[in-house]
Amino acid sequence: MSFLAMILAFAPWVAFKIILYLPFFNELTMLKIGLVTAASISAYRILKGLDKGLIAWGSGAFFGFSLIMVVGLTNVWYMIHLGVFSNGTLALMTWASVVLGNPFTLAYAKQTVDSKYWDTPRFIHKNYKITAAWGLSFSIGVVDALLKQQYPEIPWYVFEIIDDSAMLAAILFTTHLSKPPSQLAEAVATD
Repeated sequence: MSFLAMILAFAPWVAFKIILYLPFFNELTMLKIGLVTAASISAYRILKGLDKGLIAWGSGAFFGFSLIMVVGLTNVWYMIHLGVFSNGTLALMTWASVVLGNPFTLAYAKQTVDSKYWDTPRFIHKNYKITAAWGLSFSIGVVDALLKQQYPEIPWYVFEIIDDSAMLAAILFTTHLSKPPSQLAEAVATD
């Protein structure tokens, strides 16, 4: 899975997170703009067949539900817990894909890897590892969001650094394990 493929797979989430921190309007307005944007990106990618599988549909469901709760109902309790819900949704979908025997990264890896490798134990095992790395990253995000709620005196950027570091670690791990088979053979030979 290339860096670009990862960004596109999580495009609704990335857009949502970026918009939340833009200093254009008040926090509630930016939250609503972020949710509308993320839901639109998610719906577009699903309808165009660009994303398939649990992550795509789970993301669509999350942003659709969040639109109702935040934009439609302005539910303050939901907004306060949105960080936990968003990371929790991602973690739940990721770990569910592992438990169900279909790690979510397989769908994305198959877009860039020759089909002759799809059924090999090494390819499947690597995708379990990569999916687990993402599951760990999202699980750290859940704990991070819970701690952010418990300790409001700690500056917001401390929690953002933790969340972003966990995601960066998952990206680097994915990039390393996603090397083409020829590069992997070279890497194994030198290990």
